[in-house]
Amino acid sequence: MSAGINGAAHALDPESAAAIVLRETKADIALAERPIPQLLALKAGASRLAIPVRQGFIDRSTVIDELLEQAESTGLLARTSEDAVIRAIADALDNPEEPPPAVLMPREYGPVLTAPAVDFGIQHVPLSIAEWQARKLDQPDPLMGDWLTTTSRVLLIAGTGLGKTNFAMAIGMAAASGQGFLHWRGRRPAKVLYIDGEMSRRLLRQRIADAVERLGEVPAGFFAFSHEDVEAFAPLNTPAGRACVEALIQRIGGINLVIFDSIMCLTTGDMKDEESWQQTLPWARSLTRRGIGQIWVHHTGHDETRGYGTKTREWQMDTVVVLEAVRRDDTDVSFCLDFRKARERSPATRLDFQQARVALVDDRWTFEAAEARRPAKVSPLGGKFLDALRNAMAGDERVNLRGQPAVSTDVWRAECVTLGLIDPGAKAHSARTLFAKHRRELVSANLVACEGDLTWPL
Repeated sequence: MSAGINGAAHALDPESAAAIVLRETKADIALAERPIPQLLALKAGASRLAIPVRQGFIDRSTVIDELLEQAESTGLLARTSEDAVIRAIADALDNPEEPPPAVLMPREYGPVLTAPAVDFGIQHVPLSIAEWQARKLDQPDPLMGDWLTTTSRVLLIAGTGLGKTNFAMAIGMAAASGQGFLHWRGRRPAKVLYIDGEMSRRLLRQRIADAVERLGEVPAGFFAFSHEDVEAFAPLNTPAGRACVEALIQRIGGINLVIFDSIMCLTTGDMKDEESWQQTLPWARSLTRRGIGQIWVHHTGHDETRGYGTKTREWQMDTVVVLEAVRRDDTDVSFCLDFRKARERSPATRLDFQQARVALVDDRWTFEAAEARRPAKVSPLGGKFLDALRNAMAGDERVNLRGQPAVSTDVWRAECVTLGLIDPGAKAHSARTLFAKHRRELVSANLVACEGDLTWPL
């Protein structure tokens, strides 16, 4: 066994060390007996845990809950107010003693050590350029295009009534089915959990039905949870709320993506304050480590160009997407899709992060990209559907859309029937699903563009 700190035969990971320090702190409070020494022991222990809390090795709310419970069991709460104890813990976590006593190292592993002497298992971590160049790391596991993977943390921001729930659910269902969506190509069928904290069960069921109809299939890997189905569903910045979600993930058998709708409804506390998000962040990081991508839906405030409340939420996000309203007479769901932050953007992937105008017109998602996009390859049958569109464009039934020649869906579909791509004798639903599937394929490949009922080749 490798030698640990001070030559001890222990290889202690930071999470285990933090848990032991918490246990030692609880014991110190019990031994102090009188209120003032107990309060000092509590603050000293919280100071020791400040760094691991900030680094995500132990949850802030766990520290507060357990120290508060210990204060109650030792009689400290009976002599001091609960608010005073909570303030003492929070103050020590936010402003630890300098230098922090023992930082992470439990006393049972040796003498009290200050921060510079603590070993976090860093003796073999890569530091030099040569070490980083030789390092073997897992490649991203994409779920949609190049912008959404199983390690993504996405903040999706939009104003009330703009269609963010419909949009987030459409992303989730497309990822679950492996289909492309808008200008993003599909990857593989994934397991997606949608957690709703806003709507009634009745409205959530309707939203699911609408999204399935637009997709053209029922994705087996899409799961939705309503906050109404668990009595007194706890906020996600509490241990009980996170435990509930973990139980859902376990029941499903693991997931690849989770969508939280929304931060304001699924967490408690002042949205302008950092505390509620800081209590949630260590768990969000743990989901990332387990290969679970996340989309956190968030509201704007009076300023509809940014998320409501503290901007610190964006610091630990890989991607920040803002939806800004674009007025159209033919729909209420129309917005500009703007990637304000995109850590995964590169010259090779930048087109997936381009600004685009998106709308839900006649129960169909449409988009208009701000930049030209390289066409992608499509299936042989998809290519024949493209040929049918070009044939239709050469006919007399094309129309003019603000200077852009286009044809209606009915005209394109009729040409597909003429070419034998769609069987007119088949069930209407089957024919509609086949047509919709290849229409989406061509849109995702950037070979056709559409607006409302009109489509044209690019």
